[in-house]
Amino acid sequence: MIEVLGRTLGFVSASLVAMIALGFAAMFLFFSGSAALILGHFLRFVRPARVALPAIAIAAGFVATVALLTHAPIWWSPPLAQAVMGLVAWALIRATRLHRALRFALGALFAVTGGLFLVGLFAPRWTDTSHDGIRLAVLVLVLGATGLWPLVIAGLVEHRFAKPVEWFIGLRYLVARRRQTFISVISVICVVGVALGVAVITVVLSVMNGFSSMWEEKVIGARAHFSVMSRTGDLEHYRELAESVRQMPGVVGATPYLATDAILRSHDGTLQAIVLKGVDPATVGDATQLGQTIRAGSLADLDVDPKGGELANLPGVIVGSEIANRFLLRIGDPLILISPMGGQPTPLGPAPRLERFRVAGIFRSDFFQFDESFVYASLAGAQKFMKLGDVAQGIEVRTVDPYKSKQIAADVVSSLDSTGMYYTRDWKDYFPGFFQALTTERVMMFVLLSFIMVVAGFIIVATLIMMIMEKSQDIAILKTMGCPDDGILRVFAIEGFLIGVVGLLVGIGMGLVITWNLDVIQSVVERTFGFDILPANVYQLQRLPHAVEPAQLALISFIAMVLSIGATLLPSWQASRLDPAEALRYE
Repeated sequence: MIEVLGRTLGFVSASLVAMIALGFAAMFLFFSGSAALILGHFLRFVRPARVALPAIAIAAGFVATVALLTHAPIWWSPPLAQAVMGLVAWALIRATRLHRALRFALGALFAVTGGLFLVGLFAPRWTDTSHDGIRLAVLVLVLGATGLWPLVIAGLVEHRFAKPVEWFIGLRYLVARRRQTFISVISVICVVGVALGVAVITVVLSVMNGFSSMWEEKVIGARAHFSVMSRTGDLEHYRELAESVRQMPGVVGATPYLATDAILRSHDGTLQAIVLKGVDPATVGDATQLGQTIRAGSLADLDVDPKGGELANLPGVIVGSEIANRFLLRIGDPLILISPMGGQPTPLGPAPRLERFRVAGIFRSDFFQFDESFVYASLAGAQKFMKLGDVAQGIEVRTVDPYKSKQIAADVVSSLDSTGMYYTRDWKDYFPGFFQALTTERVMMFVLLSFIMVVAGFIIVATLIMMIMEKSQDIAILKTMGCPDDGILRVFAIEGFLIGVVGLLVGIGMGLVITWNLDVIQSVVERTFGFDILPANVYQLQRLPHAVEPAQLALISFIAMVLSIGATLLPSWQASRLDPAEALRYE
């Protein structure tokens, strides 16, 4: 009964999560399509060459700067594509004169592009598909959107100077007169809603990025960036191979290693499964940060000292701090490692083999999975324990950039041998579930918190509808004075744009200020309430880590503006369809 109930609750929870994700995607697609239809009304102002060409040139220059800063392999290709697509979009605008069909096409293009952008963010593996047709479609849509967005921004700027009266009316409607204070209060609530949503998402994602970066640094510090291994088994000429790898471009250091499962037995007979890793004390510091994490002893103590006593003649090991605390180990203490296989033959199979070692050091990486399960020995000590000759399992390699390790690893393998005898394993492959969990948690938190901005978008819709009902007579008078329907639509679109801009700027400012002063806020809370928010013995850190990523700020800004502008479509369309005679009938 309990098992059935647990499965049912799990199914319901998964269904709710899926419904939330689908609901957010549907609302985002609706708002992005609505925003595109609204912005399409401003594209008519980029027909003159004096407006469009500078916008295209500035956009291409911006893309070129980003390509150079990110060290793109062919840096001139993205800005060239941006310029070409911008010119194509400008030619299309001049040729079609923005009929209704074109506006709907722009809406579909922006909506699909926004959806693909979110899919690429939430499910990066989907973008690695080998289907060339899908890749081509994604590329065309993304390039089309990047060609149109600079023209949209230029259209907004040009409209500000070509039709200043529409901006004046839109701003005046946001700041209502004394007898219409309620509308002003609702406008402030809209701005606060957008600002709070942006600020909360900025702070939460920055903190989660800080935790992700911290754990990645710990994993990168404990492991090399990638390992080179042979498909044929152990490496006999591992010294020559390591020296060849060190000469490769992008490689900082390389060291041979051996690894095997073992069992550690304490003085009282307690057993614990561990991973025994054999390293070269002379070169392991070039590929890993093991030497920097050692809190007691040193790598030099791993070798046997023939001139010492009985314990000094034992091969040394460096154990993790969690293992040392559990078994009460100190420097110089003897311990026994058990190999599950490879001992004396018995009627039931090979018996376990016992080997004596001594504690030569204690390391602490602040990564629990390493500190509780890893034991390091010299390469010779591991070879003896595993009953192997002078061989290694692989070569651990450190690169100039851990996030480019896969590309560097591919270059190393292709340079070593063209027959495919060698293969590599990246540092992210060792804990795929851990990093996937961090990514999933960050994405779900982003989706859930984005609903704050979605609610703010619906508040904008309600505010504009109430404003249109209040200003129906003013709208009728404007129409009788010759204001076209598109002009009325743009007036209320400008209001949503201004709400989004002000809310975005305030929210980004609040989010960055809070993020950069988390230490101060934490100290004030701890002094006020008298408790430790992050106990060091539990979380292994004393301050909240944080990392602000510009790409995420750009995504947050994009979503906030899409929701703010997209929310104006229905109210603006309602205002533009208002019949002046009907509105002034009883006046």
